[in-house]
Amino acid sequence: MLKVLVSRAGHDMAAVCLLRPMCSWGYYRPVPVSVCTKLVASSRFLPWVCVNFSSKGLAAGVRIAESATRKAPARPLRLRIAKAAIVNETTTDVKHSEGTLRKGVLLEFSKESGKYVLAVIQRPEGKKNWVAADQFGNVHSVKPQQITFIVPGAEDFKTADISAFINKAQTLEDSSLLEFAWEELLDAKKDVNAVELAKICYGDGPIEYYAAHRLLISQQVYFRCKQKGPSAIYEPRPLSQVNDLKQQQIIEKAAREELLVYINEIRSACDLPHESKPPLNHWQSNAYFNARTDALRVYALELASAPKAPQQRQLAEEVLEALNISKKSSTAVDLLIKMGVFPVHVNLELLKSGVPIEFSSECVEAAQSVMTNPPLDTNLADRVDLTHLKVYTIDSEDADEIDDGLSAIRLPDGRIKVWIHVADPTRWVPPMHLLDKEAKRRSTSIYLPTGAVPMFPMNLASTVMSLRQGHEACALTVSIIFHCDGSIAESEVMCSTIKPTYRLSYDNAAELLSMNVEEEAELYLLAEVAKSRREWRNSQGAIDATVPEASIKVLDPDSPKPSIIMSVVDQAGPASQLVSEMMIACGEALAAFGEEKNISLPYRGQASQEIPAGDMEAIPEGPCRALALRRYLGRADMSFMKPISHAALGVRGYVQFTSPIRRYSDLLAHYQVKAILRGEPPPFSSAYVEAVMAVVNLQSRQARKLQVSSTRYWAIEYLRRQPRGTQFQALVLRFVREGEPLVLIEKLGIQAQANLVRNTAVGSEITVIVEAAYPRNDFIILRQV
Repeated sequence: MLKVLVSRAGHDMAAVCLLRPMCSWGYYRPVPVSVCTKLVASSRFLPWVCVNFSSKGLAAGVRIAESATRKAPARPLRLRIAKAAIVNETTTDVKHSEGTLRKGVLLEFSKESGKYVLAVIQRPEGKKNWVAADQFGNVHSVKPQQITFIVPGAEDFKTADISAFINKAQTLEDSSLLEFAWEELLDAKKDVNAVELAKICYGDGPIEYYAAHRLLISQQVYFRCKQKGPSAIYEPRPLSQVNDLKQQQIIEKAAREELLVYINEIRSACDLPHESKPPLNHWQSNAYFNARTDALRVYALELASAPKAPQQRQLAEEVLEALNISKKSSTAVDLLIKMGVFPVHVNLELLKSGVPIEFSSECVEAAQSVMTNPPLDTNLADRVDLTHLKVYTIDSEDADEIDDGLSAIRLPDGRIKVWIHVADPTRWVPPMHLLDKEAKRRSTSIYLPTGAVPMFPMNLASTVMSLRQGHEACALTVSIIFHCDGSIAESEVMCSTIKPTYRLSYDNAAELLSMNVEEEAELYLLAEVAKSRREWRNSQGAIDATVPEASIKVLDPDSPKPSIIMSVVDQAGPASQLVSEMMIACGEALAAFGEEKNISLPYRGQASQEIPAGDMEAIPEGPCRALALRRYLGRADMSFMKPISHAALGVRGYVQFTSPIRRYSDLLAHYQVKAILRGEPPPFSSAYVEAVMAVVNLQSRQARKLQVSSTRYWAIEYLRRQPRGTQFQALVLRFVREGEPLVLIEKLGIQAQANLVRNTAVGSEITVIVEAAYPRNDFIILRQV
C-alpha cells in the first residue's frame, strides 16, 4: 500500500522517502476528499497527514491532496510518498530491560490518585525501585509496576526540559489521526504499540512516541489495551464496539454539559445575598435539577435508609466533586444553605427524623368535613351540662390547642370539689377515622422554638376541639372531692358540656393569685387544694426534680438572623404548680376508675428508689437538689391491665388523660373511657393498647429529643449573638469533672459547662462570660470571671 504524505513546509520528516524506488501500482481503497479535508484542516500543528490514493495512480492521489489542502491554511506544501508503517514486518521492540533503566531516562508512571507523572530517573532505590524527579523538582519513589511508559530515545534527559517536552507532545495529540490509524490497522488486523502508532501518525522521535502513547491512553474508543506495561500493546476495536463507545461518549458529553449547567447555577446562587437566592422551586424546575438537589439533601441528612440512597449518594458526590469541595454531609449542608434550599438555621434533626411537618390534602379535607358535617355524638345521651360552672383554662400564652380547664367550689363540710375538664376530640374523630390514624402516626404534637408540629390539623385542633373562652365545648370531666390533707376522697368521670370563662396565661394566673381578687374565689380554692395536694404527695414519697428551663420563641426562623425571644419556665411558680397538681390528681382518679371498671388503659408507673438522706442534706435546695434527685428516679414502666405505683409522683396509679389533642396516649384512653360511659365494652383490647403504646412511646421520645435539641440550638445561638464579654449570673449545679461544673444561667434557663478560674462549691453563684458558642455543633463553653 502506498500513501501520499502532505507535509507542511519547514518541518523535517524522519526517514525521507523517495518517490521512484517505492512506487508500486495496484488497486487501493480511496479515501474521500471530505476525510482528507478534515484531516488537513484539523491538523494545523502536525508535521503531516496521510491519505490513501486510488488505483488511478499518483496523479489522482495528488489531486486528492490538493483538494484537501484548499480548506487548510494557505501555507507552502510539499508531497512525499512513504511506505505504510503497517507492513508485515516484525513488530518494533521497544521493551526496556531493567538494565536499560538508568539515570537520565525519561519515563511516565501512575500515582495512587490515578494521576500520571512524567519524570527523569535519578538513581536506583533498593533492588527494584527507582528515584525519579518531575519538572517541579518533586522526587518520587517509583515501583516497576507503576511505570506506564518509558520514552524511547529520551536518555540523558534533564528535568528542566520536561515541561517543554510535554507541551510539544500535547500539540501533536489529535483524535482524528487516531481514528485514521484505527481504520488502517483494523483492515490489516494488526496490533500496535506507541512507537508503531507514532510512525503511522507522526514519524519517529521521543516526542512523537510520547504523543502517540498519550493518545492511546486518553482515547479509549478505538483501541483496547491488550498487554499492559511500559511497552503496552493495543488492538483495534471492532467497528460495532467503536460505534457503541462513540454513542456512549455522546451521552456522557450531554450529561457533562447538563452537570455544567447545574454547577453554574449553584455557583451563581452561592454568590447571591440571602434575600436574592432562587426560590426552592427553581431547584425543582426540571428532572435533572430536582434529582441532584434531592440527592444533595439525602446526602446532607445522612439518610441511609432512603429508597434510592446509594444512587443519590453517587449523584451528590458527583456534584461535590465538580464543585471541588469535600465529600462530607456537613459540606453538603453548607452548600444547600448557600443555594437557598435550606434556611440558614435549618433544623437538621427535624428533617432527619422524617416527622411530617405538613398534613396531606386528604387530612386537611377530612378536618374541614368534620367541622362542616359533624359526626353523631355517641355520648350525647349521657353528656352532663356543666355550663353553669366558672372554668379557668391556664396554659402558655402562645398555646393554640387548649385541652384542659378547671372549676372549684367549697362544699358545706369544708372540703373542696374540683372539676378537671378535658377537651373531647373523640367527639369529632371516631376510632379508625383517617384523622385518628394520622394522629396515631404522629403520636404527639411537637413544640419547637420555631413553631408547633401538631398531632391534629390546626384548623380543627384550635377550634371545635379546644376549650375556647366563651364557646360551648364538649368535654370529659373528672370531678374530685379532696380530703383536707390533699388526698382524694371520691371522684367521678362523666361526659360534659362546658363553657370556659377565662383564658389565662401562667403569668396572668400568677398575677391574679397574688392580688387576692374577691371575684375570683374559685381560683384561690384551686390554689389552696393544690398546696395541700402537693404536701400530701410529698408525704407519700413524691420527688420534685423540676429545674428552670429555657422557653424560646423564634420569629421569622427562615431569615438569616431571626429574632429570638428568651424566657424561663419556672415550674415551681404558683400557677404552674396549681395546674400540675390538678393534672396529677386527674391521672390518679382515672387510674382508679380504670381499675374499678377493669378497663385496659396505658397505666404509667415508676419504681421507688431509696434516697440517702445524708446525700441530699449536703446539697442546697432548689435546682441543685432537684438535679441531684434525678439520679435516684427509678425505671419508668407501663401496665395495660391494672394501675401500678408511680413513686416519683407519690400516687398508687396514674394515667395520662388531660392532653388528648396533643398526645395520642391520652386520646386512646378517651376512646376506652367513653365506651364504658356509654355502657359499651372498650373498643380496644389490652394487646392492641400495648402494641400502639410501644410505637407511641418511641415517637414521643423522638419528639422530646427534637424539642430538647432545637431549644438547645437556639439557646446557643442566642448566646453566640451577645456582645463579646457580656456577663451572666450562673448557679453551680454539679461538677462534671474537677474544675468544670455544670452551671445554670438563671435568667435564661440555660445549662452549660464552665471553666473555673477559682475554686467554688455546688450552689455557689458565679459570674461567667461566653468563651465559645457553636450552635450547629451543640458546643458552648462558659468561663468564670
